[in-house]
Amino acid sequence: MKKLLSVILSASILSFVTLCGCMDSISMPFGNTSEDVSESAPDDGEVEFYHQSNPEINIEVPSTSPLSQSQIDEIVKNADSVLAQYPEFSGTVLMSSGNQIIYEKSFGKTGKGSDENCNETYYQIGSVTKQFTGTAILLLEREGKLNTSDTIDKYFPGYDYDFIKEIKISHLLEMSAGMGDYMEIIEGNQEILDNYLKAAKKSEDEAKKFIVDTIFGAGISTTPGTVYTYSNSAYYLLGLIIEQLSGLSYRDYLQQNFFDLADMKDTYFVGDGMDNQTGYSYYQSKYVSDEDDKYLKAEGDYPYLFSAGSVVSTAEDVNKWLDVVVSDEIFSAADRQKIEKSLMLYNYGWNTSDNMWHHSGRTYVYSSQVFADYHTDTKLVILTNIAFYDSLNQISLGVYLPLVNAAKSAK
Repeated sequence: MKKLLSVILSASILSFVTLCGCMDSISMPFGNTSEDVSESAPDDGEVEFYHQSNPEINIEVPSTSPLSQSQIDEIVKNADSVLAQYPEFSGTVLMSSGNQIIYEKSFGKTGKGSDENCNETYYQIGSVTKQFTGTAILLLEREGKLNTSDTIDKYFPGYDYDFIKEIKISHLLEMSAGMGDYMEIIEGNQEILDNYLKAAKKSEDEAKKFIVDTIFGAGISTTPGTVYTYSNSAYYLLGLIIEQLSGLSYRDYLQQNFFDLADMKDTYFVGDGMDNQTGYSYYQSKYVSDEDDKYLKAEGDYPYLFSAGSVVSTAEDVNKWLDVVVSDEIFSAADRQKIEKSLMLYNYGWNTSDNMWHHSGRTYVYSSQVFADYHTDTKLVILTNIAFYDSLNQISLGVYLPLVNAAKSAK
């Protein structure tokens, strides 16, 4: 099992920069002057980190969990030991077995000079949003409103590019459409970024049109269906298709079909004011906020991240969603086979290998990772507000592997 998880992580989430993050690459600072760096951050770049002393969880193992109390004690002890190796970690870690949360602790602060993170802290979950987008497409497909073999020119008739007649919805789902990434384009060019911000000030529709123009204007680099290339552009377009076919906004569709179903009462979207929009940027070695960082001004605008990464939630709410994922409330055996059969090892917003589904995400100052194993009914949620992507794979493997192994041995 350890070998299996190592392969999974190496193949799909080892690099947060190239695979699963909402941003595919760390942006260079905008421009060449100091005005592009947070003025409110301390000049020395020092970070004040400390761990919250949460009360011990009173664990009563329900019948849905196969774990004994002694197994849970060992899992908790191991997780504490792993996290102690990362004293700079800032965020919330949650693991569950069946319906029982067996580990939930928070560390660090919501921002420099701010409150401590706690189990109710809101975080941007970044590209973990994509699993909601992919599942929405699955539901629309089930309802007969689309076929994944449809080419996307059907949904974007105003764009006269030959290549969109070759790209199928299935290519978007598997990230094999050959597209680049609109975030890299916008973040990498000051003029384009400024033009986006101007469009966003006009209206949400103008902002979305600007991004679609950017996506199609960049063209494709590989033949659709042949190469896996992680692309936020693909899942942005899927969100627009969801809105067209459902007659609902993307946020309303998710609320009515997923958040209400999972009783996710603490889940919102960027721009709703629930995320603090302040976090620690390792690239700048400072805390940054949307008040003084141009990228965060764009990122804090709902149409920018949209269906590629706009959800804001708590660890407990994300875990509620994973409870649905491992159940049969949405996904049938046929659905699971469809999601897992992709040669790209990515489909419908999930990295998959055998029975393990996982995804990571990151925005400028947030990062996240989730695992869901429906055979053992075990889940892991890690949400951070310091863009801690470089170490999340090691932490995830270290804390989650003992839980999966224990659940398998107890079955």
